[in-house]
Amino acid sequence: MRQFFLNYYKFGKDLFISPRAFFRGMSITEGIRGATYFALVMYFIRAGLYFLMSWQRGYFFDPRFQAIPPVTIASFFLISLIPFLLLLILYSQSIFLYRISNFFGGTGNLEAAYKVLAFVLLISLFGLVPYIGMLFHIYAVILLIIGVREVFNIDWISSILALFFSLVFTAVLYVIFLFIPLYAMQMIKIPM
Repeated sequence: MRQFFLNYYKFGKDLFISPRAFFRGMSITEGIRGATYFALVMYFIRAGLYFLMSWQRGYFFDPRFQAIPPVTIASFFLISLIPFLLLLILYSQSIFLYRISNFFGGTGNLEAAYKVLAFVLLISLFGLVPYIGMLFHIYAVILLIIGVREVFNIDWISSILALFFSLVFTAVLYVIFLFIPLYAMQMIKIPM
């Protein structure tokens, strides 16, 4: 367990201090297992912290859902599934990023796109810090741009456009397949 944390400490230090060297030295042929484990750990930590922050305010994620025991027990099980949904979104976004980057002349592969998106999740943990969280979000976007540029060997503008379009296409995909059916189910109420 100690070695696990030491590896992630070294990884985080390299990502913070020298992102260009980190992304250039990142292996894009060893598979995505390590990046997936890393992304799941980051998602579980983020979901847990967000749950605790909302719990202290007396609600669960939204003030409409008061933190009463039946909601809290059910929410605990639902919160454990949220990282897997976020992992699915991460994979979908990496597919779009890979395709769009190749459209702009990139030479990377799907594994490279997935790893860039997964490894920058470390910075998102610091985005939860009050008052300075926005700076970390901006730094995460900068790291994404650097990562796409280095891994796909494209220019800055192409890197920014590839990230932007991959985010937009992923959002549209999940709005179509998740939110529209949920909204339609709310609109159609069966009388009892």
